[in-house]
Amino acid sequence: MLPAKGPHPHPYYSIEDAFISVSFVDAVGDTRRIGVRHKVTGDGPPLVLVHGLMTSSYSWRYVLEALGRRYRVFAPDLVGAGLSDKPLDLRYSVENVARFIAAYVRTVSKEPVYLVGNSLGGLYALRALLIDRPSSRGEGERALARRFVLMHAPGYPLVRTRLLSSIFSAPALGAAAAELVARTAHRFPEQFVAKNVHYASEGMMSTEECVEYGRLFETLDGARVFAKILEESLEPGEHAAIIDELRARATDGPPLPCPVKILYARRDVMVPPSFGPRFHDDIPGSELVWMEDTSHFLQVDAPERTVHEISVFDPPEASIASA
Repeated sequence: MLPAKGPHPHPYYSIEDAFISVSFVDAVGDTRRIGVRHKVTGDGPPLVLVHGLMTSSYSWRYVLEALGRRYRVFAPDLVGAGLSDKPLDLRYSVENVARFIAAYVRTVSKEPVYLVGNSLGGLYALRALLIDRPSSRGEGERALARRFVLMHAPGYPLVRTRLLSSIFSAPALGAAAAELVARTAHRFPEQFVAKNVHYASEGMMSTEECVEYGRLFETLDGARVFAKILEESLEPGEHAAIIDELRARATDGPPLPCPVKILYARRDVMVPPSFGPRFHDDIPGSELVWMEDTSHFLQVDAPERTVHEISVFDPPEASIASA
């Protein structure tokens, strides 16, 4: 039986929900307007926290207060997640969610932000930075980020995602599999969360967390959007193309427009730890930091260390200016 609450106190529910509208142009040229729930706290330079698959801004609950002592922290529910809009007609590719993130950042901040992405949120944020070229910016727009922290992101070939993609792309079988996932999650939301979120230590998962993440599955349409994200954000071909672009741009100089720190745990049942050194090799000049006694959700397993690694990573002013 799960404990009612996790092992650490947090301010998540005492920070008032805020709602904004974010507009972006998707990959086929359609303008999308998304209602976004986010948590905003603290004072200082802007910092945006990007959560991963099946989670929400709640994923950052243990680090919001500490980071808010140094930064103006923005923690959104991504499109299709939490209490943000979940359009069924949107293709939830990495490209489209990255475009949403870029638009969100520019909606909440007029200056480059400190950008932090965990899990699939890390890959979304990475793609947002790859498309943040001077030629793609609007008149007067500055670089998206002044520094980037990448935490346990996918991206390299993984048998599990290839198998999932082959099932979802199979004629007839794919649609049936997606509907089965959606209906299972809708019928057993808290159990589905408990089965699919993993921490390094027992006792981290709580009933509160299962209820919070289970909100995604309260409606069948919400659960169907989750199944779409599984199919469309974990597409191996798109991941491979992102890595190829990262490598191609690295031959001509730094592939991203800001300094990068990579945080990985030495064990993780969701994303192989070996992905950390691979990203480090493909992002010349990046810093790789290993986190001990943690797993996929570093900000939950080791919140104090996570806050420290984010806070001590300040890029040189020259790098900021050149961005």
